[in-house]
Amino acid sequence: MINRFSQFLVEEESVVYFTFGRMNPPTIGHGKLLDTLAGKARRAPYRIFLSQSNDKKKNPLPYKDKVKHVRKMFPKHARSIILNNKIKTPFDALTFLYDQGYKKAVMVAGSDRVTQYDVRLNKYNGKKGDHGFYNFEGGIKIISAGERDSDAEGTAGMSASKMRAHASSGNFKEFKKGVPAHVPEHHAKEMFHDVRKGMQIKEENEPR
Repeated sequence: MINRFSQFLVEEESVVYFTFGRMNPPTIGHGKLLDTLAGKARRAPYRIFLSQSNDKKKNPLPYKDKVKHVRKMFPKHARSIILNNKIKTPFDALTFLYDQGYKKAVMVAGSDRVTQYDVRLNKYNGKKGDHGFYNFEGGIKIISAGERDSDAEGTAGMSASKMRAHASSGNFKEFKKGVPAHVPEHHAKEMFHDVRKGMQIKEENEPR
Protein backbone atom coordinates (compact mmCIF):
# COMPACT_ATOMS: atom_id res chain seq x y z
CA MET A 1 0.00 0.00 0.00
CA ILE A 2 2.80 2.40 0.93
CA ASN A 3 4.68 1.57 -2.25
CA ARG A 4 1.56 2.23 -4.33
CA PHE A 5 1.00 5.59 -2.62
CA SER A 6 4.66 6.56 -3.08
CA GLN A 7 4.44 5.61 -6.74
CA PHE A 8 1.28 7.73 -7.05
CA LEU A 9 3.09 10.77 -5.61
CA VAL A 10 6.04 10.34 -7.97
CA GLU A 11 3.72 10.08 -10.97
CA GLU A 12 1.76 13.10 -9.79
CA GLU A 13 4.89 15.22 -9.46
CA SER A 14 6.09 14.25 -12.95
CA VAL A 15 3.03 15.72 -14.73
CA VAL A 16 2.29 19.42 -15.09
CA TYR A 17 -0.86 21.14 -16.33
CA PHE A 18 -0.67 24.50 -18.07
CA THR A 19 -2.43 27.07 -20.20
CA PHE A 20 -1.21 29.83 -22.49
CA GLY A 21 -3.32 32.87 -23.29
CA ARG A 22 -3.48 36.52 -24.26
CA MET A 23 -5.85 37.72 -21.50
CA ASN A 24 -5.62 41.29 -22.73
CA PRO A 25 -7.29 42.36 -20.55
CA PRO A 26 -8.15 39.55 -18.10
CA THR A 27 -11.87 38.94 -17.53
CA ILE A 28 -14.22 36.84 -15.40
CA GLY A 29 -14.16 34.38 -18.30
CA HIS A 30 -10.42 33.92 -17.85
CA GLY A 31 -11.06 33.31 -14.17
CA LYS A 32 -13.29 30.40 -15.15
CA LEU A 33 -10.47 29.03 -17.34
CA LEU A 34 -7.96 29.21 -14.48
CA ASP A 35 -10.39 27.51 -12.10
CA THR A 36 -10.90 24.76 -14.69
CA LEU A 37 -7.14 24.38 -15.05
CA ALA A 38 -6.67 24.03 -11.30
CA GLY A 39 -9.58 21.59 -11.12
CA LYS A 40 -8.14 19.39 -13.88
CA ALA A 41 -4.71 19.42 -12.22
CA ARG A 42 -6.12 18.47 -8.81
CA ARG A 43 -2.99 17.85 -6.69
CA ALA A 44 -0.59 18.16 -9.63
CA PRO A 45 1.19 21.48 -10.27
CA TYR A 46 -0.21 23.87 -12.85
CA ARG A 47 1.32 26.85 -14.61
CA ILE A 48 -0.19 29.86 -16.37
CA PHE A 49 1.68 31.57 -19.20
CA LEU A 50 0.66 34.86 -20.82
CA SER A 51 1.56 36.05 -24.30
CA GLN A 52 3.82 39.07 -24.72
CA SER A 53 2.09 40.54 -27.78
CA ASN A 54 1.61 44.29 -27.37
CA ASP A 55 -0.23 46.66 -29.70
CA LYS A 56 -2.82 49.38 -29.17
CA LYS A 57 -5.68 47.55 -30.92
CA LYS A 58 -5.84 43.98 -29.57
CA ASN A 59 -3.08 43.82 -26.94
CA PRO A 60 -3.06 47.17 -25.11
CA LEU A 61 -1.64 45.89 -21.82
CA PRO A 62 2.16 45.43 -21.83
CA TYR A 63 3.32 42.01 -20.62
CA LYS A 64 4.44 42.98 -17.11
CA ASP A 65 1.31 45.07 -16.47
CA LYS A 66 -0.87 42.20 -17.67
CA VAL A 67 0.83 39.70 -15.34
CA LYS A 68 0.36 42.18 -12.49
CA HIS A 69 -3.37 42.55 -13.15
CA VAL A 70 -3.98 38.83 -13.61
CA ARG A 71 -2.22 38.07 -10.34
CA LYS A 72 -4.23 40.73 -8.49
CA MET A 73 -7.54 39.66 -10.05
CA PHE A 74 -7.06 35.95 -9.37
CA PRO A 75 -4.95 35.79 -6.17
CA LYS A 76 -5.51 32.06 -5.57
CA HIS A 77 -3.71 31.37 -8.85
CA ALA A 78 -1.05 34.08 -8.45
CA ARG A 79 1.81 31.70 -7.59
CA SER A 80 1.18 29.70 -10.74
CA ILE A 81 1.29 32.73 -13.07
CA ILE A 82 4.74 32.82 -14.64
CA LEU A 83 6.63 36.05 -15.35
CA ASN A 84 9.47 35.25 -17.72
CA ASN A 85 10.47 37.51 -20.64
CA LYS A 86 11.92 34.53 -22.52
CA ILE A 87 8.59 32.68 -22.76
CA LYS A 88 6.76 34.15 -25.74
CA THR A 89 5.01 31.10 -27.24
CA PRO A 90 3.51 27.79 -26.09
CA PHE A 91 6.65 26.12 -27.50
CA ASP A 92 8.80 28.24 -25.16
CA ALA A 93 6.48 27.32 -22.29
CA LEU A 94 6.88 23.61 -22.98
CA THR A 95 10.67 23.93 -23.17
CA PHE A 96 10.60 25.76 -19.83
CA LEU A 97 8.48 23.03 -18.23
CA TYR A 98 10.60 20.24 -19.68
CA ASP A 99 13.77 21.89 -18.36
CA GLN A 100 12.14 21.94 -14.91
CA GLY A 101 12.01 18.15 -14.97
CA TYR A 102 8.39 17.40 -15.79
CA LYS A 103 7.92 14.24 -17.83
CA LYS A 104 4.30 14.68 -18.87
CA ALA A 105 2.40 17.80 -19.91
CA VAL A 106 -1.31 18.52 -20.21
CA MET A 107 -2.53 21.76 -21.78
CA VAL A 108 -5.97 23.22 -21.04
CA ALA A 109 -7.22 25.35 -23.92
CA GLY A 110 -10.39 26.80 -25.40
CA SER A 111 -12.46 24.25 -27.30
CA ASP A 112 -11.79 26.05 -30.59
CA ARG A 113 -8.01 25.67 -30.19
CA VAL A 114 -7.69 22.04 -29.05
CA THR A 115 -7.06 20.50 -32.47
CA GLN A 116 -4.69 23.28 -33.52
CA TYR A 117 -2.56 22.96 -30.40
CA ASP A 118 -2.60 19.16 -30.57
CA VAL A 119 -1.13 19.18 -34.07
CA ARG A 120 1.34 22.04 -33.67
CA LEU A 121 2.76 21.29 -30.23
CA ASN A 122 3.12 17.56 -30.76
CA LYS A 123 4.82 18.14 -34.11
CA TYR A 124 7.91 19.32 -32.22
CA ASN A 125 7.78 16.87 -29.33
CA GLY A 126 11.24 15.28 -29.32
CA LYS A 127 12.58 17.65 -31.99
CA LYS A 128 14.89 20.63 -31.53
CA GLY A 129 13.73 24.02 -32.76
CA ASP A 130 14.25 27.74 -32.26
CA HIS A 131 12.31 27.39 -29.01
CA GLY A 132 14.73 24.78 -27.67
CA PHE A 133 13.79 21.16 -26.94
CA TYR A 134 11.09 19.22 -25.13
CA ASN A 135 10.20 15.54 -25.19
CA PHE A 136 7.20 14.62 -23.05
CA GLU A 137 6.15 11.01 -22.54
CA GLY A 138 3.18 10.17 -24.75
CA GLY A 139 3.21 13.62 -26.30
CA ILE A 140 1.41 16.73 -25.05
CA LYS A 141 -2.20 16.07 -24.12
CA ILE A 142 -4.62 18.89 -24.99
CA ILE A 143 -7.95 19.08 -23.16
CA SER A 144 -10.81 21.54 -23.57
CA ALA A 145 -11.65 24.15 -20.97
CA GLY A 146 -15.24 24.08 -22.26
CA GLU A 147 -17.36 25.90 -24.81
CA ARG A 148 -17.79 29.68 -24.78
CA ASP A 149 -20.77 31.53 -26.25
CA SER A 150 -19.81 35.12 -27.11
CA ASP A 151 -23.50 36.10 -27.19
CA ALA A 152 -24.28 34.72 -23.75
CA GLU A 153 -24.77 36.88 -20.69
CA GLY A 154 -22.36 37.06 -17.76
CA THR A 155 -19.22 34.93 -17.46
CA ALA A 156 -20.02 32.63 -20.38
CA GLY A 157 -20.15 35.49 -22.86
CA MET A 158 -17.47 37.77 -21.47
CA SER A 159 -14.46 38.38 -23.69
CA ALA A 160 -11.38 40.58 -23.75
CA SER A 161 -12.63 42.15 -27.00
CA LYS A 162 -15.81 43.34 -25.24
CA MET A 163 -13.70 44.73 -22.41
CA ARG A 164 -11.46 46.59 -24.86
CA ALA A 165 -14.52 48.03 -26.59
CA HIS A 166 -15.89 49.35 -23.29
CA ALA A 167 -12.48 50.79 -22.40
CA SER A 168 -12.23 52.46 -25.81
CA SER A 169 -15.64 54.11 -25.41
CA GLY A 170 -14.83 55.16 -21.85
CA ASN A 171 -17.64 53.08 -20.36
CA PHE A 172 -16.25 51.98 -17.01
CA LYS A 173 -19.65 50.76 -15.77
CA GLU A 174 -19.82 48.09 -18.49
CA PHE A 175 -16.08 47.39 -18.29
CA LYS A 176 -16.38 46.59 -14.59
CA LYS A 177 -18.97 43.88 -15.34
CA GLY A 178 -16.14 41.84 -16.82
CA VAL A 179 -14.11 42.04 -13.61
CA PRO A 180 -14.66 39.57 -10.72
CA ALA A 181 -16.93 40.91 -7.97
CA HIS A 182 -14.20 40.54 -5.31
CA VAL A 183 -11.89 42.99 -7.13
CA PRO A 184 -11.86 46.45 -5.47
CA GLU A 185 -13.14 49.29 -7.65
CA HIS A 186 -9.79 51.09 -7.49
CA HIS A 187 -8.07 48.09 -9.06
CA ALA A 188 -10.76 47.80 -11.74
CA LYS A 189 -10.25 51.49 -12.54
CA GLU A 190 -6.48 51.04 -12.58
CA MET A 191 -6.79 48.31 -15.20
CA PHE A 192 -9.38 50.33 -17.12
CA HIS A 193 -6.97 53.27 -17.34
CA ASP A 194 -4.04 50.98 -18.20
CA VAL A 195 -6.02 49.51 -21.10
CA ARG A 196 -6.95 52.99 -22.34
CA LYS A 197 -3.34 54.10 -21.99
CA GLY A 198 -2.23 51.11 -24.05
CA MET A 199 -4.79 52.13 -26.67
CA GLN A 200 -3.20 55.59 -26.64
CA ILE A 201 -6.45 57.24 -25.57
CA LYS A 202 -5.94 60.52 -23.75
CA GLU A 203 -7.88 60.90 -20.54
CA GLU A 204 -10.03 64.04 -20.56
CA ASN A 205 -12.94 63.29 -18.26
CA GLU A 206 -13.77 60.77 -15.57
CA PRO A 207 -15.01 57.46 -17.02
CA ARG A 208 -18.79 57.10 -16.97
